[in-house]
Amino acid sequence: MPIFEYKCGECEKIFEVIQLAGQNKEAACPDCGSYDLKKLISAPFLPSSVGKPANDDIGKCCSGDPGETGCTPGSCCGQGA
Repeated sequence: MPIFEYKCGECEKIFEVIQLAGQNKEAACPDCGSYDLKKLISAPFLPSSVGKPANDDIGKCCSGDPGETGCTPGSCCGQGA
């Protein structure tokens, strides 16, 4: 869903608005009702797994012998017994 972040020019409140395609409803400040808004640039949300190959974490917690690093079979190493 497209969520946009705005800052009100009147009361300076920062808030978010869900704006769906095809609905050109003009956003207004929920506190003071002003239409004097500035759209802010927000960082997009990306899950930590986006863009990483499957099993990319193998070896990060267990770089050596599983007994030396504290890894157990079936842990993040993905190694069996």
